[in-house]
Amino acid sequence: MTKNTLARKVGTKALFPDLSAVIDSTISFNQGDLLYFDGTANLVKKLAAEADAATFLGIAPITVVSGHVKDVYPTDVDGSVAVGVNLAGPEFGDVHKVLLKSADAILPGDAVYADPVSGTNFVSVAGTKIIGIYQGKGLTSATGGTEIEVLIGARFPTDTLKF
Repeated sequence: MTKNTLARKVGTKALFPDLSAVIDSTISFNQGDLLYFDGTANLVKKLAAEADAATFLGIAPITVVSGHVKDVYPTDVDGSVAVGVNLAGPEFGDVHKVLLKSADAILPGDAVYADPVSGTNFVSVAGTKIIGIYQGKGLTSATGGTEIEVLIGARFPTDTLKF
């Protein structure tokens, strides 16, 4: 399935431009996953529940496997780049192509919410924590995984949407 991709640069920002201090060997996510800050563990993680969006950080620009950047060369073992490499943090402030929940109808300017129940890179038109604003033409009923363009914001640390 298509991953969230950058559609247009508007004003790229990152609250954690280097993830080294806020991930450990238990953390894995894919480029395009929606990420949040887990204040209990003090780690950046992929969204597991819509409530996690209260500390939403943005979209992962890289893939991380067990706390390391995924290796660009395939190996017998899922190798990864050594510790010490700068790990680019989740980005917000740009327009990204994201995947819309099946059967959702959406209009330009509508609020967009995280929908981790559908997948770690899905959004919906319903929820409690806005993570972005829809930028495309109106859709009456999305099929599962329809790509849409959304201006992505962040909600950390004050649970207030910022771009």
